[in-house]
Amino acid sequence: MVESTDLTVRRYRAGDGERVRELNREAMAGTPEWVVDAPDTDLEDVRGHYLDAGGEFLVGELAGGASEADLDDGEIVATGAVEPLTGWMAERFDAAAGTGELSRVRVDPAMQGRGIGTRIVEELARRARRRGYRALVLNTGADNEQARGFYESLGYACVREETVEFDDATLDLALYWRRVDA
Repeated sequence: MVESTDLTVRRYRAGDGERVRELNREAMAGTPEWVVDAPDTDLEDVRGHYLDAGGEFLVGELAGGASEADLDDGEIVATGAVEPLTGWMAERFDAAAGTGELSRVRVDPAMQGRGIGTRIVEELARRARRRGYRALVLNTGADNEQARGFYESLGYACVREETVEFDDATLDLALYWRRVDA
């Protein structure tokens, strides 16, 4: 486990963009739902897509020699976001009921299994509560057993699986929900 003093969780800053996009590619490349050329326009404009739109985007960075992996102090090893519920997910859940979407939860593959993802997700839930969200929803690959186990360990319940088409990609996804206001 990474000790709490070894990881700093903070809000995204303008200079984080390149590492955030790189980490997204690294973390997703080993998952069943990875689409090589999938657009990540939200990561090209994190401020506009998340921060200025009523959401949040957090990064976790190493502090104080936390890693035996080939990572440096201050390097971003995790990300996560909460955003207002829109698009196809809003068609499946009730956005009017104070529901937000948890997205872009990524942990450097060399650092997985150390509690870093939990720190990011729980801090996002805390901040979402402060913003008035009552529940968070998310989607992950239906065949991504590692991610599914992670979210279920944090109290997210799978409400259904479905096949969704995005431009040239068809994905089998599991949709999850969790109250955050209790």
